[in-house]
Amino acid sequence: MAARIPLPDEFAGRPFAVSEALADGIGRSRLAGPDLQRPFWGIRVSGAADDDVEALCRALSLRMPPGAFFTHATAAQLMRLPLPRRLELMPPLHVGVAVPARAMDARGVVGHRLRVTPAELAAWGGLRHTGPARTWLDLASALSLVELVAVGDHIVHRAHPLATVQQLTDALGRYPSRRGLVRARVALPLLRIGAESPRESALRVIIVLAGLPEPECNVNIFDSDGRFLARGDLVYPEFRLVLEYQGDHHRTDRAQWRRDIRRVQSVEDNDWQMLQFTDDDLRNPAELVARIERRLRARGWAGTRHPRR
Repeated sequence: MAARIPLPDEFAGRPFAVSEALADGIGRSRLAGPDLQRPFWGIRVSGAADDDVEALCRALSLRMPPGAFFTHATAAQLMRLPLPRRLELMPPLHVGVAVPARAMDARGVVGHRLRVTPAELAAWGGLRHTGPARTWLDLASALSLVELVAVGDHIVHRAHPLATVQQLTDALGRYPSRRGLVRARVALPLLRIGAESPRESALRVIIVLAGLPEPECNVNIFDSDGRFLARGDLVYPEFRLVLEYQGDHHRTDRAQWRRDIRRVQSVEDNDWQMLQFTDDDLRNPAELVARIERRLRARGWAGTRHPRR
């Protein structure tokens, strides 16, 4: 078997257009080699690209129309926003153009024609995409209310805000008629700058929509002598009740598991109660809410539930 002809250095490890390679003297037989991926028509990649959204975007950018940009779930992935698993699968990639240009039409691409201002666009690593506020608004038609709040909480988080609540509000005001607008309007007042994980956001929204009192996000808990006991995900200080989401790493990491046990014991020894929840609980909101309500009432809450529609 003949040895494979190595690619010139300038083509190694990056996407390139077939036309560019042909102009540089690389033959068609070499471009058909099994070591080169073909993520899109007329594009070759030396190296892995099919499981990396950034690599796929760089490959597609070689044949995108002038002025085009990434949108919707693709823009969200480039910004590392917490999407549900169903929207993280690739391709297709979402590509937008400003009206009146014609939307991109290609295999593995969802094209969008958008009314968009330059201020709503951003760039990361040379890749143009809609910014966080506009992306959040565009995602409103594809996400559930709980998922949209989780993404919004990530965007406005006080430690590393990608956009402010006011910027999201302004984005809503610029487009009074679009898909997902009603859901975005409901989600906006549910956003909290103190939320620190998508599952924590989901748990909080389920509680609020069910008509229970809203817990505070990420509160430090101290004993009567002022010694730090724990930092609770969602806390009812008045009722000394803590709600915690436990991901799988709390189960699979032995050291973390032991710390969790000590932490619960420390909190409950000081007349607090801690309820722990997993993904299974989030999939059964009615039972989750009933469990929290029982504990709240046992600890003094005498209010009436008014579920939101």
